[in-house]
Amino acid sequence: MNFGVAGVVGYFALLAVALVWCDRLSGARPTRVAVWAMALGPLLWTARNAYTVFVRPAVWGALLVFAAYALSRAVAELRRGRRAAPYAPPLNGGTIPVNPISIASPDLPAPSALGERLLRVLECRELTNAGEVAAFEREAAEVLEAPECVAVSSCTAGLMLVERCMGLRGEVVTPSFTFFATAHGLLWNNLRPVFADCDPSSFQICPASVERVMTPRTSAILGVHMFGAPAPVDELDRMAARAGVALIFDGAHALGTRFGGKSAAAFGDATVYSLSPTKQLTCGEGGLIVTRHRKLADMLRRARNYGKGAEYDCDILGLNARMSELQAALGRADLPRLPEKIRRRNEIAAIYESRLKGLPGLRLQRTPQGSVHSRKDFGFVLGQGLNRDELAASLAAQGVDTRSYFYPPLHRQKLYSRFYRPKVEALRATDAVSRNILCLPIHTRVTDADAVRIADAVAEFATSRPMHIDEPALVAM
Repeated sequence: MNFGVAGVVGYFALLAVALVWCDRLSGARPTRVAVWAMALGPLLWTARNAYTVFVRPAVWGALLVFAAYALSRAVAELRRGRRAAPYAPPLNGGTIPVNPISIASPDLPAPSALGERLLRVLECRELTNAGEVAAFEREAAEVLEAPECVAVSSCTAGLMLVERCMGLRGEVVTPSFTFFATAHGLLWNNLRPVFADCDPSSFQICPASVERVMTPRTSAILGVHMFGAPAPVDELDRMAARAGVALIFDGAHALGTRFGGKSAAAFGDATVYSLSPTKQLTCGEGGLIVTRHRKLADMLRRARNYGKGAEYDCDILGLNARMSELQAALGRADLPRLPEKIRRRNEIAAIYESRLKGLPGLRLQRTPQGSVHSRKDFGFVLGQGLNRDELAASLAAQGVDTRSYFYPPLHRQKLYSRFYRPKVEALRATDAVSRNILCLPIHTRVTDADAVRIADAVAEFATSRPMHIDEPALVAM
């Protein structure tokens, strides 16, 4: 190896060692200059035969200058102690909390309340299709004021089975502003989702939009009790009855929701609740289907067990959507605590509302009078030029977890964009709400002091920004 080759190899070896050393100590990335130096070296070496006696020293000098500059930048960053921070500086100049506030946190019953139930299940060795599930169904039906209750493995599976057992065909009208599981069951059943717009003040499916998108091919309306507030049940019920179509509710958020003195379970042909970890009542995972139709409930019980009847002979298409005995035991232990957990969530919501209501640029969810909001989420819309993502980043800097439920809406997602028909329904309110909505933590581990701090941080953000004219779809709020 001649001196030129040895020089190049040695140079790059030393440069690489220096950069790695500086990077590990300071947390700084190699600068652009260092990258240029490393890239120019091989290019210049390939043209080595064209160097003249006078050019070669100049090239080596330039490379050494580049290397020295990169090294000096890395050392400077080391001395300044620059490192990637877990959060941006808090908006109010305060300190970052040691324990961040999560968007959701399961509130489980005490182990002492579970021990005997779980032990009984384990001792009898019947993990499915036994007494705990049947008892949970009876107790939940009483709490939810429903004639029939069928426990299943998830809310999604429940929706799939309801749509299958009701024999739906063609199109089903549903909101685009919802979690994608609402529409997943439709696709699994070869049904076509037709998206209706939302009300920009309540975030619920808009009855007028439902009427605009219904066709002779519509077989059902699938509403959603958004964030735990009741959907416009009366209008949807009249509309479904007039058109002769089924009315189903995705009640994933609605455990404990009431309207007009009645449980949300009293409306529609069927309502499906979720028992996943973020919900007001949890079995770890699971769902509850409630209906007033006895024949539908009987069919659902067979369908959740592969479609098997009394004998070893399937008469309907089903799947394995059974709730386990262990899940049911957890649900039974947690069910008596549901009213208290909803009460606590509403206390937190009242703190938020008392400090945010009326502030410029903030639009809180409108809830019907005489209703009980079960407060699965606390969502509000930012208007008048306030930036949702900036607020989310500011709250994250203060250790507050948030979510943009539901962005993007279904009609903007890859799976569902093909069902978007802008000439029929442009879904402008859905787009505007989803672009600007933010949800704050609301669960039993949020203290009053936490709620005050979060609300004040939101208020400070809102009042420190210049106001602009609202986009047209939000003016109605």
